[in-house]
Amino acid sequence: MSQDGLLAGTTGARLKSFGSENPDKVFYVIWRRKGPGLFSILSSTLCQLDLAERLNLVPVVDMEHFESHYNETDAINGTLNSWEYYFQPVSEYSLDEVYRSKTVIFCDGEYPPNYSYSMTGVPGLEAVLRKYIRFNAGDLEYVDRFVQEEIAGSPVLGVHFRGQEFRVAAGHWFPPTPRQMIARARSLMDEGGYEKLFIVTEEQSYLDLFTRVFGSRVISTGAYRTHGVNAYRIYPRAHHKYLLGRDVLRDALILSRCNALLCSDSNVSEAARFVNAGRYDRVCVIDNGPNSNNKLLARYLWFIKKSLPSSLGGFPAR
Repeated sequence: MSQDGLLAGTTGARLKSFGSENPDKVFYVIWRRKGPGLFSILSSTLCQLDLAERLNLVPVVDMEHFESHYNETDAINGTLNSWEYYFQPVSEYSLDEVYRSKTVIFCDGEYPPNYSYSMTGVPGLEAVLRKYIRFNAGDLEYVDRFVQEEIAGSPVLGVHFRGQEFRVAAGHWFPPTPRQMIARARSLMDEGGYEKLFIVTEEQSYLDLFTRVFGSRVISTGAYRTHGVNAYRIYPRAHHKYLLGRDVLRDALILSRCNALLCSDSNVSEAARFVNAGRYDRVCVIDNGPNSNNKLLARYLWFIKKSLPSSLGGFPAR
């Protein structure tokens, strides 16, 4: 395929030459514009890897020169590339070598066109995951140890409870209310005979609520949590950005090891379902529909609907 043909297949891509090395290779530099969270980055990277494979390009992920939310100013795990904080390189070629090479194509940093935003909705993406994505050993060791100590031998309901800024995000799906999540968790625990409940949430008040209701049956990791503050807008500890990504990655991998899943529509729960590969007993997704596209109305609509009975336009009780 010609270079023009390759570029036509990668909307917004740019072709560069940095030297004379590797004249028989065409490299594809994958990056994502700053803003999305870790699992949106993973989802788009999987799609870009699929695209690279179909076009016979050599992929590399560069989130050192194209920073994400997670980049720190000093090296983590020996690298400044935030992709490699959490995942092994997707090919044998280093960025230094790529940037001395003859033919290098850059993606445009956006989610690739003609791909579903849902990882579970892209045929064949599981094979891409198996071929290219290798989690760092330290995170896998943590997950294995947590599962062995806290989950093994007990049927467990996994819960992902997302809230905070999603309650006021124009055009985004409404997150569940605490009442909805508690009611659905109770029914699932009773119906499925789950002995424990593993909760993933960035909001400390949600963890406290589940602990009050379900007591010692609740298990969780020591992931960083806040009280109504977006954790990405503060820097309260050393390597906070890296640790936010590490925490959510570990939580999602543990979530994928549970027996069942209760969640709303989110990239974290989608990633857990993708890695779980259909092994859950059941998956319960609370769907409250989308918020208004009007930014002013969107700031208040979740709270209005939360207060109204369902007969008057409020959210379903469960």
